[in-house]
Amino acid sequence: MLRAIAKQAEAEREKRSRIIMAEGELLASAKMTEAAKLYEKTPIALRLRELQTLTEIAREKNLIIVPGGEIGTMAGLAKAVTKKVEQ
Repeated sequence: MLRAIAKQAEAEREKRSRIIMAEGELLASAKMTEAAKLYEKTPIALRLRELQTLTEIAREKNLIIVPGGEIGTMAGLAKAVTKKVEQ
């Protein structure tokens, strides 16, 4: 009898746990949808988020990451750095 009660209690805890996890997933997906809409309106925000993520990965793994992109962008960056160093 005690074993049956314990099994039922464990099943209830498991049920509550799954419901809580599902609710969390629902909230997360709603926030992701909201973010996707924002990024669609402002693509530069998505690029900045991408660079922030790369920075976090590089810091965590002690890496140097050179982001890809257009050569013009990298040349402009190099020119800006050179100009700053000369000043």
